[in-house]
Amino acid sequence: MNELESSQFEFNLRTKTRFGVGLATKLGEYLEELSFSRVGIIIDSGVQKTDYGRKVLENIEEREFDAVKVWIYDLGAEPDYDSLDMVKPIFIGENSIPLVDCFVGIGGGSVIDFAKGLATLVVNPGKAMEYRGFPKNLNPSLPTIAVPTTAGTGSEVTYNAVFINWHDKKKLGINTIYNFPVLAILDPKLTLSCPKSVTVSAGADALVHALESYTARQSNSLTRIFAREAFKMIFNNLSKVLGYPSNIEIRANLQLGAYLAGISLMNSGSGPAGALSYPLGVHFRVPHGYAGGVFLPHIIKFNVEKGYDYSELYDLIENVDKSKRKEEKNHLFSQKLFKLCDSLEIPSSLSSFGVSESNIDILLKETENLGKAFAQNPIPFSVENGKKLLMEMA
Repeated sequence: MNELESSQFEFNLRTKTRFGVGLATKLGEYLEELSFSRVGIIIDSGVQKTDYGRKVLENIEEREFDAVKVWIYDLGAEPDYDSLDMVKPIFIGENSIPLVDCFVGIGGGSVIDFAKGLATLVVNPGKAMEYRGFPKNLNPSLPTIAVPTTAGTGSEVTYNAVFINWHDKKKLGINTIYNFPVLAILDPKLTLSCPKSVTVSAGADALVHALESYTARQSNSLTRIFAREAFKMIFNNLSKVLGYPSNIEIRANLQLGAYLAGISLMNSGSGPAGALSYPLGVHFRVPHGYAGGVFLPHIIKFNVEKGYDYSELYDLIENVDKSKRKEEKNHLFSQKLFKLCDSLEIPSSLSSFGVSESNIDILLKETENLGKAFAQNPIPFSVENGKKLLMEMA
């Protein structure tokens, strides 16, 4: 009996997806097909200023919707609960009746998450903080349509929406199954305007998702299919994109790879690199992708040294010698992760982010709460292992 026949697992994929160059300019048509008439749009400020971004908006505004309300996302940081409370009244009318019947998020993961958060809040009373974590007994959220402009988070296929509480410096979110996007439009043309730093951060985030969901203890035969393909597309194209930033095929492969990684992550979970990225991001204002990317090669090295086998993934890297022994493949795999992150200018130490012996205590303390996430690692990785890694990287 093979692994698939002997395993029991659940797998969710609830989002209709349209993939192709130029499809974002048909967004208005797709909204009409879904019978929406009052459209709420959250769009990244940088995207809104591009010619293609304006063309996407024009396709909606020129159609005969009953209402189109646009809010330009320009928070300058990852979304937080207070900002949700600030924006919510824009989309609420008299007697707390929503002024829209759907939300469209056009931007990176932060923008799509913000649209998801609003989709929940406009139909539920109270402040955003009341719904942090995994709230229950909610009124169903308004439908969300995700139009990612980066290749990274996978937010276009998950129900998670991450938000920061700056008062106690915790990153939690508003996570409800009602927030699975009903439609995701993957148009690689939208990613062409990504600045270098955003491309790198998003790509590193997707790479963390692919690798940690592949190895996660809750992974299964089906999630690993997605994770393997995601890794192949992300790794091989991240090594090229900075040299050819206008190559639409490279951008398309990265976007599709990030999407596949999001599917795998949603159905299996992450690991130490993803977990450690949260406190580093909140306390030192490090973009999420960079925060995970700085830890990833070190986690891979730890696993390889303890005997974990990545040789299957090594063989997916372009132009490698597949005839080598497994042990050598694994050590080379670890080296290639370090080399890739170096080429992307992802720091190899935490000092680049302002972490030092004088302030690392806050990260060490936060690490004590990450045991459940660490337990997802295929090789036992304790809280003490996490603290040791932080000290070695400071």
